[in-house]
Amino acid sequence: MDMLSSLPELVLVMIISSLSFKECVRTSVLSKKWRNLCHETRNIVFKESEYVDRSASDKKSERISFVDYMKQWVNRFNGRYIETLEIYFSLPLGFEADIESLIKFAVLKQVKNLVLDFSNPSWITTTNASWYSMIVVELPLCVYSLTTLESLKIYSCGFDPSKFMKSRLPRRLSIGWVELTDIESLVSNSPTLESLSINFCWGLGNKNIAGDIKEFVFENCDFSSDKHCSFDLPAVEFFKYSGQVLSFSSKRINMVIKEVYLDFMDVNGYDEPDQSTKVEGEVLSGFLNSLRGARTLTVCPYLLQAIQECENPLYLLRPMETQHLVLRTKLNVVEFKGIRLLLNNCPKLETLTFDYLGRNIFSKGLTYGGIHRRTYWLQKSAYKYLPNTLKVVVVRNFTGGKNELYILNFLIGSGRGRRPGPVLERVELYIQNEMHESQRMVALSKAEMLQSTSGDVQVLVHNA
Repeated sequence: MDMLSSLPELVLVMIISSLSFKECVRTSVLSKKWRNLCHETRNIVFKESEYVDRSASDKKSERISFVDYMKQWVNRFNGRYIETLEIYFSLPLGFEADIESLIKFAVLKQVKNLVLDFSNPSWITTTNASWYSMIVVELPLCVYSLTTLESLKIYSCGFDPSKFMKSRLPRRLSIGWVELTDIESLVSNSPTLESLSINFCWGLGNKNIAGDIKEFVFENCDFSSDKHCSFDLPAVEFFKYSGQVLSFSSKRINMVIKEVYLDFMDVNGYDEPDQSTKVEGEVLSGFLNSLRGARTLTVCPYLLQAIQECENPLYLLRPMETQHLVLRTKLNVVEFKGIRLLLNNCPKLETLTFDYLGRNIFSKGLTYGGIHRRTYWLQKSAYKYLPNTLKVVVVRNFTGGKNELYILNFLIGSGRGRRPGPVLERVELYIQNEMHESQRMVALSKAEMLQSTSGDVQVLVHNA
């Protein structure tokens, strides 16, 4: 007998419960002792995608078989309680009673983490879901009063926010792919809720997000006619907003916030600034100011382009506490001034990451607003406000393109003693393994060129 099998059964259950559910089930073939041990795992995950072939002609019978498998599994469960139950089952029409019985099983076993995802994998936007979706499963009443519940994720699952007692909200709540008209009641005055994530929801009206939550995610939602959103989050540590540009206002935002992620709807850009672009630039600059305490800040290409278009960007933006700045960028010339504006306003910056998204087919070309991509980073004024705390530059998805090289040469040059203070220590380039071989060779040759001219600045190349 191997040493692992000689361990007490309780210890073995703890070990296999730390495996993925798929790996846990595979342990049943090891020996007679292990045959039924997996039926005591405390983490159960049922995924339709792992059981049903979506290209099969008779998916209905496979879905019936999948439901039978789930029911048989819980009937054979030998444990007293479970930590996690996850069910991923697209629009389970006709299986409502079976799903409810599985949820009640989880409640009976005092589940701590419950995931109910009934969304369709083919949905891309909320429009897809709002046109074709139908709420098949409603959250059973027993879940609302479950005192052991710590984390709840419900996608395309009906629920009533008013049925959650304030003292019984889980610490982590994630809602997605459903019409959601009332957000305020989920967060206001809740002493238990620490993390709230709202993803791909629609029908949202007036939004006043206020509470002591520490993590807030608002992603790709559609709003009613009111395009205003207000935040009062004095304790928030992680803040993510992805979606439309709204009329943002902030009453209180934690000034020692750990991380902020901003990603606004991608657009092709605009040829020349006009009154509407100036307004959006002012809105985003003001919003950015309210989040200036972020130690790690991630921004998108649209923000880089928009903040330069307001009437007086240098006046609107305030110095930030950011130590790690992540620029998700296409490195088009239309983003250069926005990149520089952020660098100028991060006096404590230590790490700068370029998450390169690839060349934009709608690129404006070599120039934009009097800026030329070849000469912009050669101007002496570009060095004036560069933070002298910058030590590390990271480029993800490095291809060796000209715009990448222009800005890297500028940063390496500025880090070799052209300015007072600490100098740049290293540049890390990550090259994708999936690149075509010819493109990969170009990227490697450009990386070697940077290495040969970088002086005391280390240039490291990694596979990604």
